Amino acid sequence: MSMPQHTIHWQERADLGRVARAVIVVLIVAAIVALAVDNRHDVRLGYVVGDATAPAWMVVTAAAIGGVAVGWLVKHRPGRSRYG
Repeated sequence: MSMPQHTIHWQERADLGRVARAVIVVLIVAAIVALAVDNRHDVRLGYVVGDATAPAWMVVTAAAIGGVAVGWLVKHRPGRSRYG
């Protein structure tokens, strides 16, 4: 028994979407790694109550991880309806 043509087309589009997302994620991770590797010097971080120094790659990595965390939290807010 064969599948209807529209079902096959939908599955191909879903697979293409997954591949596109994976490629985008790999490109973003590669850009973050390249930026981190290229910026190995110490930088000064200013806080409200003082300052500190840290390697720039740590600052870039921490900012990337923070961005991922905020994005995940925004996407998965409790009480948010997907349909409304």
